[in-house]
Amino acid sequence: MKKKIIYTALVLFFLYLTPSCTGNFEEMNTPPFGVTDEELGQDNNYIGMHFPTLQKSIYYNRNGWGWDFQTIQNLTSDIWSGYMATPSNFKGGINSQTYAVTNDWTDTTWDYTYSAVMTNQLKVKEKCEQLGMDTYAHFNAINSILRVFAMSRICDEYGPLIYTRYGETKTGGIYDSAQDAYKAFFTELTDASKVLDEYMQKSSFASIAKFDMAYGGKLDKWLRLCNTLRLRLAMRIVKYDKEWARKEAEAAIAAPQGLLKSGESFIISGFGWMHPLYTCSIEYNDIFISANIESILGGYNDPRLAKFGIAKGDKVVGVRSGIPGLEETADKYKALISNINVTSSTPGTVMAAAEAYFLRAEAALRGWNAGGDAKAFYEEGVTASFSDFGVSLGDYLNSSDIPAPWVDPLVADFNSSAVSTVSPKWEDARTDEERLEKIITQKWIAGFPEGKNAWAEWRRTGYPKLFPVLKNDSQGVITTEFGVRRLPFTLEELSNNPEGYAAAVQLLGGPDNGGTRLFWDLNKGNFE
Repeated sequence: MKKKIIYTALVLFFLYLTPSCTGNFEEMNTPPFGVTDEELGQDNNYIGMHFPTLQKSIYYNRNGWGWDFQTIQNLTSDIWSGYMATPSNFKGGINSQTYAVTNDWTDTTWDYTYSAVMTNQLKVKEKCEQLGMDTYAHFNAINSILRVFAMSRICDEYGPLIYTRYGETKTGGIYDSAQDAYKAFFTELTDASKVLDEYMQKSSFASIAKFDMAYGGKLDKWLRLCNTLRLRLAMRIVKYDKEWARKEAEAAIAAPQGLLKSGESFIISGFGWMHPLYTCSIEYNDIFISANIESILGGYNDPRLAKFGIAKGDKVVGVRSGIPGLEETADKYKALISNINVTSSTPGTVMAAAEAYFLRAEAALRGWNAGGDAKAFYEEGVTASFSDFGVSLGDYLNSSDIPAPWVDPLVADFNSSAVSTVSPKWEDARTDEERLEKIITQKWIAGFPEGKNAWAEWRRTGYPKLFPVLKNDSQGVITTEFGVRRLPFTLEELSNNPEGYAAAVQLLGGPDNGGTRLFWDLNKGNFE
C-alpha cells in the first residue's frame, strides 16, 4: 500500500472538502447564468457530463487510483467475500482481515459514495427537470438505475441510510430504515424500466452514447440491467419476506426486455478508467488470491482460476485470511502467492451477466415463476461465465470434482480440510439446500473479483463455505463462525448529525458494530 493507509485521515479531509451528503445544495441546483437553452442541450453535455463519474463511482474509482479503493472495498468486502486475502502486516496485524473493524478505514465507503454518487445523481435529476423530462426522461431513468445500484450496496453494508429525503436540508440528514430504502429501490427500478421501455418505442431520442461507459447508449441493455438489479435485490430479501421477494422477482423476470443475456455484463471502461485492483495488487503488492479461490477452483480443475490469479511457478497459489505472526512471515508469503491477474487497463465488471441466470435458477428452485427450470438456468449461468472469461467449458458441467483441501504454502499448521463438498454437476436427487449451494458457489465464481455483492450473498445464504479466519481481533463483537455482518456508521455522522445517527441506530435494531445483522440477514435456514 506504500504507506497510503497511514494517511487515511488525509483521505477523509479531502472528502470533507468535496460536497458532503447534505451540503452545497444551492450551488448544485442553481442554473448557470448567461447560458442559452441551445448551449445547455448541445450534444447533451450539460446532463451527460455526470454519467462517467456515476458509473465509475459504483466500483469506487473516479480517477484511476487504488489507495482509496483499498479502504472502501479491497481490504473489507473483497476479503470478507472470500475472494482475496493479504499477508501485509497492516496495523500490526490487527485490522479488518482479523475482524478489527474500525472507522479510520470503513468511513471512506460512506463518504465517497455520497460525495461521488448522490451529489451527481441529484445534479442529473435537476438538470433533466430544467431542460425537460419530455426530452430527457430516459437520462433520468439511467440515473435512477445507477443511484439504486450504488446506494443498495451502501444499504447492504450499513443498513439504514440517508436516501429518500436526501437533499432536503443543508445540514444533518434523515435516515430511512433499510426496509423503506428497499421499497424505494423497487419503486425507482420499476419506474425506470417503464420509462426506458417507452423510449425504445420512439423513432428518435437524445443519445447518451457519448457518456455511456457500459452499453454505448443502447437502452435495451440498460433496461435488462435494471430488471436484473431488481431481481438481485428481490432475492436479497427472501428470508425477510418470501412473498415480497417472490412478487418483485417475478415482476423483474417478466418485465420488458427481460434480464441480462450472455455477453451483456455491466462492464465499465474508458474516460480515464484504471482498474483499482492493479494498484492494490500489482503496484502496492498488497492483495492476493485467497485460499478459498484456490481450494474451490483448484479442486474443480476450473480453467477460470488462471484468469483470476497470476501463477507462481505452475499454479495459482492463495493465502488464508487473518494469519497471525505476519511480522515474521509477510514477505515470505508474498514471494509464494499469486497476485490478482489484472492490468491497469482491464475493464471493471460491476455485474456479470451470468448472475441473471443464477438468480433465475434460485427463483425456479424456490418454485417461483422463473420461466424455466433451475438446472437449465444454472447451466446457462456457468456457460455464460466461461464465455466471459474466454475459457473452454469442456465437460465441466458433468464434473463430480469437489473443493480441494488447503495446503498452506508456508506454515503447515494453517492447513485445512476442504469446507465444502459440492461439485459443478447438477444433481436433481440432491436437497434444495445442496442445490442452492451449487448455484451460489458458481455465482460467486462468476462474479469475481467484485466483492461487494459476493459478501452480501455470503451473508444471506452462507455460501460458498469459506475457511474461517485464523485470528479474530474483534474482542467478541464478531464471531469467527459468522464473520463481519455490516459496517459501523461514520464518525462524521455521529459528530455532525447526532439526531440522525441516534435514529439510525434505533432503526438498525442493534448495536452499531460489525456484528449486528441487517434486516434481510436472518439467522435461519435458506428455505424456512
